[in-house]
Amino acid sequence: MYGWNSILLSFRCKDRNRFYEKYPHRKRLLSTILSITLVLIPMIAILPAYMFKKPLIFKSGIFSLLLVIAGRFIYSIRRYFFSAVSLIFAISVLCFGIVLQGEHLLYMWFAVIPGLAFLTLPYKDAINIVVTFLLGVFILSLKFHHHPAKIFLYYTVNLVAFILVISLGSFVLITKIDDTFEILNESSIRDPLTRAYNRRAFIKFIKEEIDRAKRYGFPLSLIMIDIDDFKRVNDTYGHVKGDMVLKEMAELIMCNIRQCDKLVRWGGEEFIVVCPHLSKEKAYLVAEKLRNLIESHDFNGIRITASFGVSEIDPEKPIENAIKLADHALYKVKKSGKNGVAVFGDGESSNLVMD
Repeated sequence: MYGWNSILLSFRCKDRNRFYEKYPHRKRLLSTILSITLVLIPMIAILPAYMFKKPLIFKSGIFSLLLVIAGRFIYSIRRYFFSAVSLIFAISVLCFGIVLQGEHLLYMWFAVIPGLAFLTLPYKDAINIVVTFLLGVFILSLKFHHHPAKIFLYYTVNLVAFILVISLGSFVLITKIDDTFEILNESSIRDPLTRAYNRRAFIKFIKEEIDRAKRYGFPLSLIMIDIDDFKRVNDTYGHVKGDMVLKEMAELIMCNIRQCDKLVRWGGEEFIVVCPHLSKEKAYLVAEKLRNLIESHDFNGIRITASFGVSEIDPEKPIENAIKLADHALYKVKKSGKNGVAVFGDGESSNLVMD
């Protein structure tokens, strides 16, 4: 399931570097392959070609090594797509040298191209690379090797079948790797009970949201939520029922906020909703809607209420400031009878002592 996300992203994404940011294991894989290739090309291509007097392979090996070095440099400046293209082009040049030299036993090198393409490039680009490579081999063979038509057809069919099998295997392998990465990544940023984001994820994405709000000048608000008297729920109905209430409330909130909003389990029975593009006045309306939904919802025979504190994030101040403001507003609601919404106003900021 998750692997298809990378496939769709690779076809939709115009900024290919975004693909590598989304799937950082591809970057690490590319870096490892570049380092290994820098060692392998001299050992298994350039040196043997020099010893056994294969000038075309030797020259293509030297050129390939230079391309890999260029790819390593391009990687260092974070142009991952062009680094991968440089790497694959390097191996392709070596393969073309093998074709021109007429060393049929070395055609096993051709298997490297589809493997590298699918492991290091978005799928659409990998397909284009493999097709282009096959066309290049076909044209060179047709131009420089004058085999009888039947023999040429035999070699061509077998080569295409061989490349297709390797491509399919590489595709399945990297899809499984992407799938596993997505599962592990989700488990590291999600609360296992409620499936809301955890604090680790919050720390990561809130910086991105603040940078975006600062760049484009839109408001960004926080809604802090605390279930009223949740200890009573656990004491009366047991912790299993309490967990069920937490899980169901999180689902209720996630179903009634926008797709761009993010729900975070802050701790215990406390949650935070991050609301991009909403001022504190509009976030108040969202909080009031959620408060009404929770109050009127039947949690399998259990009735609960929640208190809400709202604050607007100042991009010029640390995020801890907005959290403390929302927590202060929440405290006001708790103190005044619970089951309500409070917004921390600008005029009150002077009363808050920061750590």
